[in-house]
Amino acid sequence: MPIPSFPRRRESIAFISNTLNVFSCHRNLDFSRAKSNKTTGLNSRFLLNKPPIRELYRKWALLIILALAACTQQKPTLNIAVASNFEPTLKKIIQQYPNKKYKINIIAGSSGVLTNQILNNAPYDLFLSADTDKPELIYKKLNLKTKPTIYAIGQLSLWLPNSKGNSCLEQLSTAKTLAMPNPKTAPYGKSAQSLLNINKIKVEKTIQTSNASQSYIYTKDRLTEAGFMPYSMSMVETKGCLEVFGGLELEQSMILLNEEAEKFYRYIDSSTIKKIIRESGYL
Repeated sequence: MPIPSFPRRRESIAFISNTLNVFSCHRNLDFSRAKSNKTTGLNSRFLLNKPPIRELYRKWALLIILALAACTQQKPTLNIAVASNFEPTLKKIIQQYPNKKYKINIIAGSSGVLTNQILNNAPYDLFLSADTDKPELIYKKLNLKTKPTIYAIGQLSLWLPNSKGNSCLEQLSTAKTLAMPNPKTAPYGKSAQSLLNINKIKVEKTIQTSNASQSYIYTKDRLTEAGFMPYSMSMVETKGCLEVFGGLELEQSMILLNEEAEKFYRYIDSSTIKKIIRESGYL
């Protein structure tokens, strides 16, 4: 096996030293503490005080890393709070967003929980709720400049994976377990509870999940026999009974919390993105 060739020590160290000069910001680093005998010692292989060559390589490599770190500029960040039902669609929108100046963080949860966080000074720049009430409340309480805007209209659905047909509500009375978002914090859960009350349907065991996404997961993983969820989530399912309820549409609005997110806020309201939203199961 051939032995790999390496440049001579003096040439290697000179190359590393000269490399630092390429980075203009290395002047912000303090090299004044470096001892002179560590560089002059390189002029001869026989100086008694010359440090081990491996140690020199290690120190120069560290200096290069520090120089690169000093030159690197992190992107500013936008924190977007979103109702869990819209999280998958929001990810699609972010992929399409042409402005790469910002790093975008998604914080998904139930609309009620996110609203409480915002009212308690959570550092969010934009909030996409699953209803119109909560953004309106935030707008008034925080005395914001920009009024809430409706960005999507969601539809409530009921899915029974092990049943057939499309009259799922009629079959629900025979189900022993049901998953649904918590009506106190999730708008889709509130609509589902209203539907159950109107039709006087009671299920033996109801699991109230913290958000709509969890209700879908419980049903998909067969942890419950049935589940209420946004149609945007259940539309991909091809097995079982799936029913979408007209007249229970949910208008979903967004509220701008920080002017830094205004361009992205306007982008969501564009005709291009509205098409993506409709294709994702919203009206």
